[in-house]
Amino acid sequence: MSEEFDVTIIGSGVSGLLSAALLSRSGMKVLVLEKHYLIGGYLQGFERKDFIFDTAIHWLNQYNEEGTVTRVFKMLAEDFPKPQPMKRIQRHISTNHDYLLTDNPDELRDQLIQDFPHEKAGIERFFNVAKRIAKVSLKFPAFFQSVETKSPLEIPFFRMKQLGIIYPLIPYAMYGGNEGVKKGLSKFFKDPELQELFCTERDLLSCIFPIAWAYNSDYQNPPIGGSQVIPAWLEKQTVAEKCDIRLSSEVVGFDMDGDRITGVRYKNRGKEYQVKTKYVIAACDVDMLYRKLVPAEFVPKKFFETLNESEMYSSSVTISVALDCPAEELGFGHELTLICEESSTRDEHSSGDPHKSAISVLAPTVRDHTLSPEGKGTLTLYVPAWMDYMNNWQTEKNAKGDFVRTEAYKKLKDAFAQVILDRVSEKMCPNLREHILFYEVATPITYYRYTGNKNGTMMGTRPGKKNMQSKIAHYRTPIQNLIIGGQWAELGGGVPIAVKTAFNSSLIVLKKWDKMKFQKLLYAYKKGVKLNS
Repeated sequence: MSEEFDVTIIGSGVSGLLSAALLSRSGMKVLVLEKHYLIGGYLQGFERKDFIFDTAIHWLNQYNEEGTVTRVFKMLAEDFPKPQPMKRIQRHISTNHDYLLTDNPDELRDQLIQDFPHEKAGIERFFNVAKRIAKVSLKFPAFFQSVETKSPLEIPFFRMKQLGIIYPLIPYAMYGGNEGVKKGLSKFFKDPELQELFCTERDLLSCIFPIAWAYNSDYQNPPIGGSQVIPAWLEKQTVAEKCDIRLSSEVVGFDMDGDRITGVRYKNRGKEYQVKTKYVIAACDVDMLYRKLVPAEFVPKKFFETLNESEMYSSSVTISVALDCPAEELGFGHELTLICEESSTRDEHSSGDPHKSAISVLAPTVRDHTLSPEGKGTLTLYVPAWMDYMNNWQTEKNAKGDFVRTEAYKKLKDAFAQVILDRVSEKMCPNLREHILFYEVATPITYYRYTGNKNGTMMGTRPGKKNMQSKIAHYRTPIQNLIIGGQWAELGGGVPIAVKTAFNSSLIVLKKWDKMKFQKLLYAYKKGVKLNS
């Protein structure tokens, strides 16, 4: 164990790379271990025949001028990848509907009033509530710093301030589940056809927040070049002489001294290595961390039971389509289009059944022509999906417990894709198949293989009463110098949560390592100034 690091970070997604940049600039010697041969986690993307495909992003939030993502990235450099503001945000297509949400939500409000004049008063109240919640959501950056980084004297005031801001949301937070959403919407309008516009949402706040974000102009598309330019830029922001990023390096164990980690063991190309470390940030799958790496005596007794019972985000079937013409020539636009079936229940829209689940349709090359060869285009089709579909997608398990992709698996995922392509063709583009050059299909098995996330989940555990009460999301662990980062440290997901957890896990480490560096990082965020090396 000749090598020694101040902090070892497991995982090179956005959270892991951002922590590496912040901590190396704070003077710490950092090692990043990534089991894949590429950095980026869910933002890796991939290339096929000169086409570039994103694999995860529907849209971005908190990445506008006032957003927390922008504020943190500016702490590193002003040349951070700039997102593209969305004017056309979401189109909702079903048998009874074809509506568009833009950055001027009043246009949608007026269209709904025109189509449902008998519900005018309720529609106006609904959009007025969204405006109020929009103002509330602008205060959320005040909670970017987590309670774990506060002093005992700061915590009571922080909790009081938090409650004061969240209080306006409480009247709408109690309506969840199929019947709950219907009951909540009925407070505004009762027409079943109008309520169908929100048929995919799992709670009332999920119906309101998208409109609130639109009022705040808080929808962005990835930067030019695709989402993978974000981790590529973050890698450049690490201090070269202070940070070592090692790919194809899978962590296999910890060396312990009592309740502290003293070393990390990892495998690279079949050979095992050891390094000494003072701290570990686990920006990786929390199930794998506690099941395979943390010694059993430190794992909370009910942890796995709580995790398995938590409300998690689904995984996805993602169909990446290469077209022989620009996507806009086939009628696709900048917006995300949601295709729904009225006959499906709320649960069925996220069930993973290809015939009943909602489909999210994106045409990335409409807003970024660099993602395909000239005169061509791409589509990305997302469908909620779960790992246990059709006996784990007709895979088998080998002696190590790894999924083996069989011929039955390949046939199943292609059959799934055919159903989705048929539905998109029917609702949006009857001659779509005539223009497909090729397509690639990713399943929950694919996402699990590349990220290691439990069940291939896209974003960890969902916000909500149940998960808040169980405290399944956490930074601190029973091991003194092991900190959780990434999507499992906070409820919710996406780039904003990855950035938040990177910032806070870095603060937690710095508070232990060097309080002056802790204050320096906190000052840089609060004042919006650059964090110098």
